[in-house]
Amino acid sequence: MPSVRYRRIGSALRQAREAAGLTIEAAARRYGRSPGWISTTENGLQPIRVDDLGDLLDFYKVQDPILRESLLHLARQGRKKNWEREFQNHVSAASLDLASLEWDSSEICTFQPNLIPGLLQTPDYTRSLIAASLYDEDRRPDDFVRFRLARQRVLSKAQPPNYVAVIGEAALHQQVGSSEAMRTQLRQLREAAQLSHITVRILPYSAGAHLWLTGPFDLFRLLPPGRLTVSVFELFKQSSFVEDPKEVASHEQLFAHLLSGTLDEAHSLNVVDRILSTP
Repeated sequence: MPSVRYRRIGSALRQAREAAGLTIEAAARRYGRSPGWISTTENGLQPIRVDDLGDLLDFYKVQDPILRESLLHLARQGRKKNWEREFQNHVSAASLDLASLEWDSSEICTFQPNLIPGLLQTPDYTRSLIAASLYDEDRRPDDFVRFRLARQRVLSKAQPPNYVAVIGEAALHQQVGSSEAMRTQLRQLREAAQLSHITVRILPYSAGAHLWLTGPFDLFRLLPPGRLTVSVFELFKQSSFVEDPKEVASHEQLFAHLLSGTLDEAHSLNVVDRILSTP
């Protein structure tokens, strides 16, 4: 499975080639590489060396410094972080790709209408979801929990991404696990919301139609802050990665619309407090 990082680089290279008015064959002939190499790179099926990427951007006359640095940064990172290698044979390639995006983001925006977002879940909450068969039954539950906890370190690293979570009010009321485990989850959610880089906004039942616009999805604005954003839609046990700029832009508009229907931060926490104060 090609890494979303390489697919994102390839998509940008394809756009640059087309903006230069070149076919794959013409670009290959003038640049001095085979059409197969150009095509494979554009489809994200192989990594590209940083030097080669810089040369290709020069060849296509891509001068935008923010776009250039964003693409070069992605190429420098390699496919996986060291901590991810531990999980290569225990979680899916899509899960590793998702974790890689989280680590490489300057901002993460997530919409979860019915569940607490993964990066804010307690171990007991995650275990209860696994017990309900929401994850791959062929993989060990403990591996999922360890992997989830490892992913969560992105929010406590030296320079964490800004994290904006829009959570449906239903997620606060639906009991996942025991009553005490759910209360612990809500307390952790509230504590996380106190951190300056984490924003929790509740989409109330009264938001009405907002709740039916879409299922859960995430937006990743990649480092360094620039023009590269990837969206990921969740459908049961599968994740769909979207890198096309026009589609991603529509997803950004959708998230902004959902955010406009939420309670502000103070009132969002009041909803959590009210549930926690109920015996």
